[in-house]
Amino acid sequence: MTVCRMIQPETLEEALEALAGERAMACAGATNLYVDRRHGKYLDFDYVSLEHLTELRGIRKEADGWHIGSMTSFSELERCGIPFAGALVTAASQVGGPQIRNRGTVGGNIISASPAADSVPPLLALDAVLRLVKAGGVSREVALKDFMKGPGRTDLRHGELLAEVILPHKSGRSVFYKAGKRNALAISLCSCAVYMEERQGAVGEIAVALGSVAPTAVRAQRAEKVLAGARPGDLCRRELTELAGEASAELAGEVPAGPGKDGPAKLAVGLAASAPACPAESAFRERLRAALMEDIAPIADIRATAEYRRRIAFRMVLHNVTELWRCFE
Repeated sequence: MTVCRMIQPETLEEALEALAGERAMACAGATNLYVDRRHGKYLDFDYVSLEHLTELRGIRKEADGWHIGSMTSFSELERCGIPFAGALVTAASQVGGPQIRNRGTVGGNIISASPAADSVPPLLALDAVLRLVKAGGVSREVALKDFMKGPGRTDLRHGELLAEVILPHKSGRSVFYKAGKRNALAISLCSCAVYMEERQGAVGEIAVALGSVAPTAVRAQRAEKVLAGARPGDLCRRELTELAGEASAELAGEVPAGPGKDGPAKLAVGLAASAPACPAESAFRERLRAALMEDIAPIADIRATAEYRRRIAFRMVLHNVTELWRCFE
């Protein structure tokens, strides 16, 4: 018979001492834990509840940036008020339903290391840094982009706990877009967060991060290099009538059959890109497309094909960059 304990520490020090045990794991909102246990995972672990640790909750502004406690819920993130974190607010609002957003935490979403985790692309685009702590007053900071090692795998060491996420101060804006097979309670087929600053009428600093298109959420660094310095003429967006029929037929056919399978096709119609009007724009778009395809490595699964994810990822990048450019006009 498998026996496990639920340990409920009252202080961070008590929690870290418990996590130093041989088979102990932190339990935040437990929204993933129940699912994992049904699949036979972590059955013989002791669970260290973080429920009572108020020092791990909340959002505060400090000299080095905005500090987000790892136990901060998605509902709290929706109201965070961080001026440049629009992408994070949107992503938080699209996590599950109200019950999941009230229980689920940003720390748990990161530690789960799912390629489809909604909060991770915005945090990547905002250059998030994680502060990890363990018993004895030991702590270290690691960039989120270096923390993710693969599906379900991170750089978290034995006895460590994710204490907070730090977002360095920024002056630009960010947006997030997610494609799912329905409008709510959907696992992402592809998601994209873009942070951008305008500089002398062109794209200045830019960060592009995507989810569900690689073993982990990724920064599209090659695409970022193409976008840096781009001007409105390169980014113009028009109604895409000639691809509407293709999107509703061809793209819908590529998404595996199942409830709500028309959802991605309708989204593709909205994000589809028409043939550019001039050779210069065409060349820019092709450079961007080629660069992005080198940045991502999508797979085919029960929710979508790899080709569908490649197409929608490109269209999402164009959509998000265009939306941000409108904010600076």
